[in-house]
Amino acid sequence: MNLARLLVVAAAALLPALPALAQQEAKVDGLVIELGIMPAEKAVHMVGHSEAHPQKFPSGSQHLLITLAEQASGRRLGDADVVVEVVDPKGNAVKKTLVHTSAAGRPDYSELFVFGWSGTYAVRVNVAPWVGAKPVTTSFTVRHQI
Repeated sequence: MNLARLLVVAAAALLPALPALAQQEAKVDGLVIELGIMPAEKAVHMVGHSEAHPQKFPSGSQHLLITLAEQASGRRLGDADVVVEVVDPKGNAVKKTLVHTSAAGRPDYSELFVFGWSGTYAVRVNVAPWVGAKPVTTSFTVRHQI
């Protein structure tokens, strides 16, 4: 019975964190592109990311993480060039090349972006999976609430 109570309490504690760990997926030209977002305050303390990002950042900063895999084999790609453009609800755009990072030994790409307003953000992802490859692009929509 105590185990059941512990599980209920743990599940209830995790519920508020779920929106902060938003994740979306797109399958484009044989690639699986996943987008994850969490507050920068949490991300900069994660192993594999703490050394890649500054410990001080502007208010409203979010950590955008992209993972790439071949759709057919599921093999993760770690040598791609990934550029992300974030367009805020007011139409302001910021474009950055993502840093090669990793979590649990698995390659990913990440960078910090300021989400300074509540509303809908467009996240445009451009991936060159390897040298000489045709770039792959996709877009995600993120609804952010301050």
